Amino acid sequence: MVELGERLNSAMKARGVSITALSLAVGMSYQGIRKIVRQETKEMAASNCDKISAFLKINSKWLSTGEGQMDLVSEGIPPPPAMPDEAIAIASSRTTRIPVIGKGAGGLPERIWDDAGHPVGESDRFGMVYSSDPHAFLVEVSEESMLPKYTPGDFALVEPSSEAELEDDVLVRLATGQTMIKRLLSQRGAYRFGSYNNTAVLHYRFEDVTWVYYVPYPVPRRKIKDHW
Repeated sequence: MVELGERLNSAMKARGVSITALSLAVGMSYQGIRKIVRQETKEMAASNCDKISAFLKINSKWLSTGEGQMDLVSEGIPPPPAMPDEAIAIASSRTTRIPVIGKGAGGLPERIWDDAGHPVGESDRFGMVYSSDPHAFLVEVSEESMLPKYTPGDFALVEPSSEAELEDDVLVRLATGQTMIKRLLSQRGAYRFGSYNNTAVLHYRFEDVTWVYYVPYPVPRRKIKDHW
């Protein structure tokens, strides 16, 4: 029997859908879907299975149990066209106002949210962006080390409630107050961070880092509004 993760991975490849696109479309966490694809977990809630099957237009019984065929073409439902790898699927009905906090390369407070649940250092700008994290915020990108994925002048969505894993993009705040967007390379004994457009690796002791927050994807400047 083909495992759940293999079935899901096959369906995603057949439809040309990335983990990021699928997570945004069905409202599941990126990490949750990735663990299934990597077979780190072999179970999925029936409701999530139904949502994924509906989005991918595949047989939900096949996805959950492996029985039957993947495609629903025989039932008169054609498969959707393949989605480009770089595309980000966002359900517009699930978008919400996400505040812009400080800047991506400096000026972010040590605490992003106060005890009353209000963002600290919030600007007048916001973005209409999808996120299931109630504490999500946006930061402006101001350095070139993460090109071509993160362009200076654009923004990055940050989800503090999602645990960052190796190879994820993260927003890092150092004890000095400096903040930067990097790739998380290692957490063994110390932090190691990398970039996309150079091979330099940054090393920091745990005590030198205030926090590391997960960054799921970039947000273009055109999505940012100037006033609430």
